[in-house]
Amino acid sequence: MVAKLKAIKAELQRRKHDRVAEVGGWLRKVVLGYYQYHAVPGNTTLPSIFKIRVCRLWQSVLVRRSQRAEMRWGRLTPVLNRWIPPPRVLHSYPDARFYATHPS
Repeated sequence: MVAKLKAIKAELQRRKHDRVAEVGGWLRKVVLGYYQYHAVPGNTTLPSIFKIRVCRLWQSVLVRRSQRAEMRWGRLTPVLNRWIPPPRVLHSYPDARFYATHPS
């Protein structure tokens, strides 16, 4: 997770002055891909932590975009809710998946 967050941080800094919709769409794809791999039963905390850290990284980049007032969480929360999906378990338990393909 640390390596992925470092890569996201570097890419966010590169995309700092892009439109929020472009960066939000890109982050949505990244977060959904992470959920696709890690959102298995019994592992609900890791995707939640990943989402929180991605939100903090994006907030820190948005604050540094201009010399205007800070981007407070009250203004940022609707943006995050629009672009970053909530974590949820995407896969069933392994024994249920195995039984679906190999009933006996």
